[in-house]
Amino acid sequence: MKQLRYDNYGGIEQMYLAEVETPTPDGQQVLVQVKAAGINPVDWKIRNAHLKLADGHRWPRLMGCEFAGVVTAAGPGVTDVRIGTEIFGWVNFKTLGAMADYILVDSSDVHEKPASLRMQEAAALPMVGATAYTAMREEIDARGKRILINGGSGGLGHVAVQIARMDNAEVTATGSANNQQFMQDMGATHTVDYAKTDITKSGQTFDAILDAADTLTWAQAKHLLTEHGTFLDIQPGVKSFVSSFVNNLVSDKKHDLLMVNVNHTMLHRLYELVETHGLRVHVGREYALMDYTRAYTELEAGKGPAGKAVLIP
Repeated sequence: MKQLRYDNYGGIEQMYLAEVETPTPDGQQVLVQVKAAGINPVDWKIRNAHLKLADGHRWPRLMGCEFAGVVTAAGPGVTDVRIGTEIFGWVNFKTLGAMADYILVDSSDVHEKPASLRMQEAAALPMVGATAYTAMREEIDARGKRILINGGSGGLGHVAVQIARMDNAEVTATGSANNQQFMQDMGATHTVDYAKTDITKSGQTFDAILDAADTLTWAQAKHLLTEHGTFLDIQPGVKSFVSSFVNNLVSDKKHDLLMVNVNHTMLHRLYELVETHGLRVHVGREYALMDYTRAYTELEAGKGPAGKAVLIP
């Protein structure tokens, strides 16, 4: 089987496709034939050594944390997943490996695929879905609040817009001129073309801000918050940990670091949002696994589509 990996931290040139043996599941593991794998900025942040505290330092390093596919084999301890089931799932940052023909994962990290989603869409959901759910329903309780989603057309942003609107939040979403209609279709109450309007100088205030584009600093965001507002930081690092800790001791405006746990329970919540409440996942671009160099060259250069991009083995 083919598996995307790298042997040293660095750029796109470090990645290569290796031919390896298809693993055999043991214990609570299942073997999944991957039909699609979601691409996320965390992929290259790990490869570029920006998340050394979280990535485990195992070599070779594999690529990809979310996937959809078909269960082809199961370990003797697996009782809740049947061979042949179409599933979607997530694998932690210390293991990774979704960008391959097959992936071996714990059965607790997968869930039956929503029937209304294509494999590509299901593969694109776990990471952004869990992040958006955690932000809107667990961190800030979006119900009835005025929320700014910076980067409302991206993978995380377009899912967060939908969940916030399900909870009757008033959502302002920023994006490019080309994506204004897309964000409105996702449910945004107001949309802002960031090339024409600097949201930090707009004079508006919000109960919560989700910086899905990773372009707002805390210094900029705090002036946009109401008295007890919350800024959700999706890229925690040493500086943001220190900033958050110090600020939250003295200010009613909160700088919270968004920590996400993707497990079977979270996958079930996302399944229900899709099947019961109509959550959509937009896949704006699909690449063949063999074309991984072009995929990461375009996406790391900021030339990504609205919604998510996926790799297809």
